[in-house]
Amino acid sequence: MSDHVTPPHLTDHGEHELPDDTHTSTAAKIMFGWTSKPWAGRVVFLVLALVSVGLIAAEVLLEAASAEGEHFRHAYFGIDSITAFYALWGFFSFTLVVLAGWPLGKLLRREEDYYHDEEEPAGEEPHP
Repeated sequence: MSDHVTPPHLTDHGEHELPDDTHTSTAAKIMFGWTSKPWAGRVVFLVLALVSVGLIAAEVLLEAASAEGEHFRHAYFGIDSITAFYALWGFFSFTLVVLAGWPLGKLLRREEDYYHDEEEPAGEEPHP
């Protein structure tokens, strides 16, 4: 492969060029072309936030519509009858998993030259 292309994230410039899409099918461009737009991340975040708020609002409405002293959900423990409990549980559990990955990464990470052998040049077979 004689053409050396530096990926956009490794260039010294602050600007990124879109990759060549001549080999991309039309169906793929229609379905996933929007993901390369600069606004795509914000839109996905806002949609997820609106869905989350809507689901919590629906839970509050279902609680208000249920009979006095009864809960529309069959809670096994006292704490899981709290409004938005499962949303909060999921958020804090995911946060814990992500934060636990940081010390685990430090524990398992190897040095950059872990496989570097001072005696043998790279790409050469050792001699018997």
